[in-house]
Amino acid sequence: MLKVPMVNLGSTGLKVSKLGFGTVYFGVPSLNISPEEGSRILIESYGLGVNFWDTSDDYGSHPHVASALKHVLRREVVISTKTKAKNSVEAKNSLKSSLKELNTDYVDIFMLHEVGYDWIKECHQMLKKLNDIKSTGTIKAIGLSTHSVAVVKTASQFEELDVVMTICCKANQAFINRFRELIPLEDGSIEEMLHVTKLVHDNGKGVIAMKVLGCGATPLVKNYQPAIKAIAQLDFVDAMVIGMRSLDEVRKNVKVVASS
Repeated sequence: MLKVPMVNLGSTGLKVSKLGFGTVYFGVPSLNISPEEGSRILIESYGLGVNFWDTSDDYGSHPHVASALKHVLRREVVISTKTKAKNSVEAKNSLKSSLKELNTDYVDIFMLHEVGYDWIKECHQMLKKLNDIKSTGTIKAIGLSTHSVAVVKTASQFEELDVVMTICCKANQAFINRFRELIPLEDGSIEEMLHVTKLVHDNGKGVIAMKVLGCGATPLVKNYQPAIKAIAQLDFVDAMVIGMRSLDEVRKNVKVVASS
């Protein structure tokens, strides 16, 4: 049975599956995925080698992850969660709430979510504060997620930053412009994004690709195999997070990543 390979996430010391499970769909009300059902899917994915589970304080999927954590050894999975907090107090409160909702003593990766370039200075100051919390053991690595080329380029120089999650997809600029809502590149081109993402990796930081299938952009989903393979084969991308809703999707994506 094919399993997802494990990789080192930058210099964090964390070993994660090349394919990360994005739990964003678990919190979509119209999909009606209960915590029990989400837990079952996560546990089955873990059996296929997917030990990296990504969530956020605004996804509504913390209960699903918490339920799954009851059935695996905590040290065997890597949990990332995120916050859109705009100051250190809010971020610390989000972390505290997330730990409670996830029913865990620590999160492996805590990220500032959807960082725009107009907020990069404040973000840097918050990262410095969060870096201090790492010594308590409640966070193992800190990072940010962004849709901005300028943010990735600037953040590549942040000493305190361990991980960057950003847009990486097999699509030309015309395609991205057409599906802007599904591939929300904030500035620059996809070629520029790939270039600055390599800078992040070269500086020893972990790189997590997102929007690999463009939040469901139909052409990418229909051609999911080459779309996933293209990113899996980039030597400056450690792992990718793909939002999945069913075991069928998990199995298909695992097969592609495992054979890349």
